[in-house]
Amino acid sequence: MTHDSRLTTIILVTLTITLLITACSDDYPDDILLFTNVTIWDGTDQSPAQNSALITHNGKVLEIIDMTDPDFPEEADAIDLGGRYLIPGLINAHGHVGMARGLETGTDIHSEENVIEQLQLYARYGVTTVVSLGDEPDEAFTVRDRQNFSESGMARLFLAGPVLNPATPEEAHDAVNELALKNPDWSKIRVDDGLGTREKMNRETYAAIIEASHSHNIPLAAHIVTLEDAKGVVDEGADLVAHSVRDTEVDQDLISLMLDRDICLTPTLTREISVFIYAERPDFFDDPFFLDEADPEVIEQLQQPEIQERFTGRAANFYSEALSVAKGNMMSLHNTGVRIAMGTDSGPPARFQGYFEHLEMEMMQDSGMTPLEVLTSATRYAAECMQIDEELGTLEKGKHADFVVVDDNPFDDIRNLREIYDVYIGAQRVYRGNN
Repeated sequence: MTHDSRLTTIILVTLTITLLITACSDDYPDDILLFTNVTIWDGTDQSPAQNSALITHNGKVLEIIDMTDPDFPEEADAIDLGGRYLIPGLINAHGHVGMARGLETGTDIHSEENVIEQLQLYARYGVTTVVSLGDEPDEAFTVRDRQNFSESGMARLFLAGPVLNPATPEEAHDAVNELALKNPDWSKIRVDDGLGTREKMNRETYAAIIEASHSHNIPLAAHIVTLEDAKGVVDEGADLVAHSVRDTEVDQDLISLMLDRDICLTPTLTREISVFIYAERPDFFDDPFFLDEADPEVIEQLQQPEIQERFTGRAANFYSEALSVAKGNMMSLHNTGVRIAMGTDSGPPARFQGYFEHLEMEMMQDSGMTPLEVLTSATRYAAECMQIDEELGTLEKGKHADFVVVDDNPFDDIRNLREIYDVYIGAQRVYRGNN
C-alpha cells in the first residue's frame, strides 16, 4: 500500500468514527424532555437503574440513560427529580368508572363530568390506567373516545360496557352483537348466585357468551365466587378470572388450567372488605392519604348507624370469613406461576377509587408478595393480562410515558408508594393540588 493510500484510509476511518460519534450524540429529536437524577424501574425484569434519566418525546418513552453516559443530551429540557424513585404508572385491571357518585347510583348521576372527575381522582393517586369491567354509563364511552387523557390529567380508560346476562345460549349471540356496537375493550359476565338470592348463569349460556365475544375479538372477564365456577369459565375460554376463589382452597386442576391457558387473576381483596368494613368506623378514616381526597360527606354518611347496619348480615359474614381464603388462593396461584393483575373492583359506593388501589397493594404485600412482585402485578402484569401491553405497563421505548415519582424506595415497602411526589401521563404532569 502506498503512503497516499494509507493516508486516505486513515482519513476515511477517522471520518467514519467522527460521524458515528456525532450520530450517537445527535440521535435525539430537538424537542425531547428529560426526567433526570432519579432511580428508575422500567417495569421489566431489569433492576432499578440508579442515577438515571428518562428521555421522552411527544409523550412516549425514548430511552432510559445513565446520567454519566457520554452521549447524555445535556442541552435538552430537563426536570430534576432530586434523587427520587420513578416507576411505571399503576394500572387497575378491575375497576368501575362512572356508575356511582359517593353513595349514589342510578342514571341521575351518570354524566361525562362524573367520569372525568373519577379518572382524574385515579390519576392523582398514581393510577394512570383503569380497565373498567362493566356497567359503565354510555358517557364513559364518550369520554374514552373523545378525551385527551394526558392533557386532562386523567387515567387512561378501557371499558367493558353492560355486564352480559342473557337467559339462554340462544340469546347470547344477540347480547354480544349489541355490546359489540359500543366497541368495548372487554366483555364481562357474572357467574354467581348472590349467595343463593338469584339464579346463577349456567355453563351452556356462559360458554356461548365467551364464544360470541371471541368471534368479535373481544376478550372476556368472568366474575366468580366458587372454585367450581372458576374451573368452568377457564375451561370454556374466559380470558380473565375477575376475583379470587372464595369458597374453598384452589386445587391443582384450576392451577393447571390457568397455567396451560395463561389466564390471569385479579384478586380484588378490597372488594371483600368493602362488604363488611363499614359496620364500624374503619381505621383508614384517619389516614391522611385517604382524607386528602375523600368526600367528608360520604365519610359522615358511612358512620351513621342506619348505613352501618347495611354492612352486617349474611353477605358481610360470608365475605369477612372468605377474605383469608381469597388471600390464600391468590398466593397459591401466584406461587405456582399464575400471573396476578392488581385489581380492586373500586368504583361502586364506598369502594374508594385511587385509595383502594394502594390498600389492595398493601394487602397483597401483607399476604406474602414481595414489593417487587406487587409492583409487577400493578404495572407489567396488569397491562399484559388486560391485553394493553403494546403501549402500557412498562417504560420501554415507544410506550406511553406514564409514570409515578415517589419520595421513598417502593422496593423496601409497597406502602412507600403513598409518598407520591408527582404523577405524569404521556409525560404531562398531573395536577394534584400540591404541585
